Formats: sequence, C-alpha cells, structure tokens
Amino acid sequence: MERPVTVQSTEGISVLTIDHPPANALSAAVVAALTTALAETLGSSGTRAIVLAARGKTFPAGIDIRDFDEPERTAALGELCLAIERAPVPVIAAVHGTILGGGLELAMAAHYRLADRRAQFGLPDAAVGLCPGAGGTQRLPRLVGAGPAIDLLLTGRTIGAADAKKIGLIDEVAEGPLPIFAMKWVKAALGTGLAPRPVSAGPGRLADKPSELKAIETRRAALKSGAGSLQERIVDCVQAAMLLPFEAALTFERTAFEDLAASPASRALRHVFIAERRARTPPLDDPAPPLSVTRIGIFGAGLTGTGISAACLDAGFDVTLVDPNLERLEAGVDNIIDIYDRQEKRGRINAATRDARIARLQGKTDPAALADAELVIETMPEDADAKRRAFAILDAVMPREAILATNTATIDIDGLAAGTGRAPHVVGLHFLTPAHVIRLVEVVVAMETTDAVIATAFAVARKLRKVPILSAVSEGFVTERLLGAYQQAAEYLVEDGATIAGVDAAMRAYGFPIGPFQLADLSGLDEGDARRARYAAAGARKTTLAARLQALGRDGRRAGRGFHLYDDAGEILRDDPEVTHVIAEMRALSQRAAQNFAPDDIQRRCLAAMANEGARIMGEEVAQRPSDIDLAAILGFGFPRWRGGPMMAADLTGLLRVKRDLDAYAGDDPAFWSPAPLFSELVKNGRAFGDLNDA
Repeated sequence: MERPVTVQSTEGISVLTIDHPPANALSAAVVAALTTALAETLGSSGTRAIVLAARGKTFPAGIDIRDFDEPERTAALGELCLAIERAPVPVIAAVHGTILGGGLELAMAAHYRLADRRAQFGLPDAAVGLCPGAGGTQRLPRLVGAGPAIDLLLTGRTIGAADAKKIGLIDEVAEGPLPIFAMKWVKAALGTGLAPRPVSAGPGRLADKPSELKAIETRRAALKSGAGSLQERIVDCVQAAMLLPFEAALTFERTAFEDLAASPASRALRHVFIAERRARTPPLDDPAPPLSVTRIGIFGAGLTGTGISAACLDAGFDVTLVDPNLERLEAGVDNIIDIYDRQEKRGRINAATRDARIARLQGKTDPAALADAELVIETMPEDADAKRRAFAILDAVMPREAILATNTATIDIDGLAAGTGRAPHVVGLHFLTPAHVIRLVEVVVAMETTDAVIATAFAVARKLRKVPILSAVSEGFVTERLLGAYQQAAEYLVEDGATIAGVDAAMRAYGFPIGPFQLADLSGLDEGDARRARYAAAGARKTTLAARLQALGRDGRRAGRGFHLYDDAGEILRDDPEVTHVIAEMRALSQRAAQNFAPDDIQRRCLAAMANEGARIMGEEVAQRPSDIDLAAILGFGFPRWRGGPMMAADLTGLLRVKRDLDAYAGDDPAFWSPAPLFSELVKNGRAFGDLNDA
C-alpha cells in the first residue's frame, strides 16, 4: 500500500500532499502519516515553509466517521493541528474541493490559507450530533468572529471561496491552477519576510469583547433546545474561545466533543449517516455496471406520476409523461408547472431554471411516445388489473432493452413481470408521495430482475438525489409494512384506553413531526384498510375504530374530519364529542377494560411494534440490512433521525428489554406482538441489529 502522505521539497518549500482516495478522509493512518511527515520536514534544517495540499478531488473532507467511536483517534487530529500551529516555519494550507469538518480544522491550524476558486468550506459536525473536536470551535471564531462562527457551526452549511475570503476564513483565492498559484504565492511571500502566524496567538476577530459577547448571547437566546443540548454546547465552546486561555478552551471543547460522541443521539445520527452512504451501492455479490438512461417515461399523470416527473426533470433527465386520458394529462402537466412556479416564487430556483426544466417535459396521450425511453415508470392506480393492462401496453411499445418499472406498493411485481416479454428488465421503483420531495425510493427486485437493472435503478435514484434501499417482493415492501405496524399499534392503544390526541402527542414528544393519527388523516383513513385486513387475516386482533369513523363520513383531512376534527384552516380542533362517543361505544362492545397509558408506555409500544416488524422483514429477507429499514422509517414517514430509526432505537434501548416488552404485550395478541425469531436469536447470542449491517 502506498503512503497516504508524500513530501516534495523545492528551494526550501516542502509540500506535504495527502493522497488517500476517494475523499482524503483523515483516517488514523492519514493523521499518523501527516504527523510523521510534518516532524521529519521540520527536522530538516533547510525547510523555509511547508505547504499542506491534497491530490484527487478534494482536500480532506472530514474524519472517517467510524473513528468517532475511538476517542484516541480523533484526539490525534487535535494534536496534529497543535503541531502545525506551533511550527517554527510558516505553514500554508492550499485547499480545493470540499474542505469539511476535520479537513477545515486542519486548514485553520495552518498559518495561511489559499483556496481554489471552486472550493467549498463547512463544519457539518452538528449533523451527526457533534461539535468539532480538533480546535474548530476555537480557531473559527478567532478568524471570522463569534456570530458568523456560531452560524456556520450550528447550520453546518457550506460557503464558497469568495465568501470564505470575505469573512476572513481564507487569505487568498487562487487565480488559475492552485498548485502553481500556491508556489508563486509562497515564494513571493518568503521574499517579503513571511513568518508563522498562529491563529491562537491573539484574539483575532474576538478582540471587541462586548460586541462579540453580545453576538453570542443573541444566538444563544434564539436556540430552541435547552441547556446541555448540542446547540448549547457549541455556543458554550465559542464563548470559551473568548473567556478562557487557548489551551484551556481546547480542553473545554474536547470534553464537549467526547460527551456528545458518547451520547445516544450522536451514535444514532452517525449510524444514519453511514446508513445513507452504505445505501448508495446495491448489495450485490457481483455488481454489474448500470445501463445508460437519459430519457425517462412516466405512464400515469396522477399525483405520484407528476411528482416523479418533477424529480426526474430536477435531475436533468428528459421526461415524457403519458396518460391516455387527455383531461388527466393536462391536469398533470399543469401540476408540474405549478410545482416550478411555487419554487420560483419561494426563491428556490430562478426563471431560467424553471423554463429549462419545463422545456425537457413532453406530455402525450399516445403510449407510442415512449418508444425512445430507456426507462419507463408506470404509476397507474393501485389496482392489479389496471397495472397488468398498463404493462401490456408499455411492453408492446418500448424497446426490448428498456427497463419497465412499476411504482406499486402492494401489487405482486413477479406477476406483472410474467405478463411481459421482458421479465429480466422489470423492477419496482416505489416512490412515496410527494415523490419530488421525499428522498426515499424502494428498489424492488422481482424474481428475474438482472443485476444490471438493479444497478441502473440505484444509479437513477442517486441522480434523483434519492436514497435507494433494496427490497424483495412483499406486500407493502419495507416502508409500508413498518408504517402499518406503527399505526396498528396506535389504534390498539386507543381501543385499550389511550386517547387519539394523547397518542399523537406522545409520538411527537418522541420526535415525530406529526403523530400516527395525524398522518393517517393526511393519507385518508381508507389507506389503512388493506393493512387492517392483512393483520386480521393473520390472526391479529381486529380493529374497528377506523371503519366506524369512515361509516360516519370521517375520511381524513380531505373531508375535514377523520381521527381528528379540523377547522377551515386545517388546524385540529381538540374537542370532538363524536369521536369520543364512538370510542366509548366501541370499548363497551368489546368489553375491554380501559388502561392508563403514560407517554413512555405509548412510545415503547409503538417502537416495539416497528422493531418487531423490522425483524420480521429481515427474517423474510425482504430487506438486506437493518440500516435500510431504519432509512425507510426516517425518510419514509418521519421517524426522528436523531433516534436512528426503529432498529437502531431498539439497539440503544436494549434488545432484551424490547423483547420483554413484546412478550408482555403478546399475552393479549400473540399474532401481532409475539417477538420475531430474529429477536430471540440476537438476544441469545448477545448481538444487536447493528451487527447485521456489514454481515
């Protein structure tokens, strides 16, 4: 294996180049090699200046995230940064690409910073529940001021080279190729007495203490989370940069970093980060190269079809939207135009981008217009006969080598594929509504789907900026099954004594944006009918609440009333005597004794239901990894990201405890609550769901 850091010296200028593809992540090996190279270079009597640079696409784009579990590894980067800052000769960071996290901490430790004009800078540590741990919260405010530093640290946003120079983060933006510019700049500066300039040598932008303290307190007052939270700890660290000696402030930051790294929230967020990165590549034993796709056809101009069309246009694909019904087609095209009109009005895109995207859209009623599409996604209503007819039409007009995908959530894809002459080129692409917004897409593999088609589906999903997860054919696949278990448990809770408002409030307190009954009202109560029937057919306790409410015309938000009653503005009216009466009547008929459920009881039952369904999904080999199941819940229906998804949340809770809960609940309804075999297997062997992610 080649060394991850090389050294070249010319006229006393030593260039230390990091070469660790693909992103030059600051792994333990890279940090160790850079530390050694720095020491050896400083030990040479002829060294006049040191340049830190990198090969490939980028200067280090952060630390290897797995190293956050090893405090000594992340501490080594902090020691390296101190060694750079204390160097007796000037150290210049010549940076390009995406200089993020630990990479930016490394650059800030240098005495001077030169950047390629396309460079992007950021400290996204907060996205994984952390603050910087190698001096980032101390050097950044000295360079740019407390207010801008807190903004960058809390939001994790990136800024370009021009803005970075404007706020004082870098010294110069390169004119022309960075390596040539950097060498010219260093030689010229040495000729005029270039000397070390440690960021820690003075207060820098923090010199005006009253003004900077006011900026800190202003941002602290705007925080929505309380004392001890991630945001509060970050602000505390920036304040420490003003009030403590530099060495003491570094220790303060390091303590905050280690506390946060050990927290369940950070562990969960790092798990999700890795899960999304892992999901980009299909889990195939012998991956095939993806097929070329430039033109995508959408068959069906309903809400889902128009959402998928917009997502494809956003990604640069040419799109042909086909619907044999002219009125529906025109409404669909109008809906797509309306999506872009709203985005332009909100400032998300400009008029030129809007017009360019709409120009790549064709609307047709004749399926023959799809004859030049490399991929066609069928989005007709969720009816087996309708989808079979659509597949027959599409199979007849599409090229033999083109891919035919269905957006179904429940229809047997193997059955659809069998009715075509292209079964190897049939795949499921299950988008969730609104398809142009929700980042998840389930790639559903039929019996004969080829690896090349799977690879193509993943490549298209990535280009759409979606997170793809692989699923086998199963009614509901992954996302719908998890959501079904969650909502079934919620309905059981109400039948057993909880209130609808109480269940929703408990799950919002857990971290969901809305409760399960609010979500059901958004979808429509009828959307859960198939799920309720499926559980009843499997022997689970039958739920009747939704059917009783539907009989009263309570179909959900669209009707102004469902599980909740809504005012004209769509806000929930808490006092709803009709629902209270229906629940009381239902309990009287069932003769079930009402129980009192605390918020924690509600949360434990809902989590147990989702984790158990996830274990069943794994046992049936519908999903490949527990982390994919977590992504389905987080991206599909709002499971709190900082909880890590139901499988990670179960791991953090302890599988033995969750299994004991399931065993206790199963006494009432074994068909629904009995622990999946995988639970017993993992508990018996002292393992967790997370152990299966890299298996």
